[in-house]
Amino acid sequence: MAEAHQAVAFQFTVTPDGIDLRLSHEALRQIYLSGLHSWKKKFIRFKNGIITGVYPASPSSWLIVVVGVMTTMYAKIDPSLGIIAKINRTLETANCMSSQTKNVVSGVLFGTGLWVA
Repeated sequence: MAEAHQAVAFQFTVTPDGIDLRLSHEALRQIYLSGLHSWKKKFIRFKNGIITGVYPASPSSWLIVVVGVMTTMYAKIDPSLGIIAKINRTLETANCMSSQTKNVVSGVLFGTGLWVA
C-alpha cells in the first residue's frame, strides 16, 4: 500500500480545517516529461505526414518555387494574374506589417499554394 501512495502524483484529504494537499514533485516531473515526449512524437508525425503527403515534390522544390515567384514579383512581372494583389489587400486589414513585409508574405503564400497545387 505504501508503494501505491508513492506512485500517486498528488493526494488530498478533506478535514474540518480545510483541504490537505500533498504533491510529489518527482511524479509531476515524470508526467510533464511524458507529455513533452508525446507532443514531440505528434510533431514528428505531423511533419512526416506533410512530407509524405507531397511526396513527388520535395521541400527544396518549394524553395525553388517561392524564389521564382519572388523574383518575378520584384521584376514587376505578375505571375499570379492578380492573386498576389488580392492576398496583399487581405493582409492590409492587419496593420502590424509594413508594405514590404506584406508583399513578401503574399508572395510566399502564393508560391506555397502553387507548390501544393
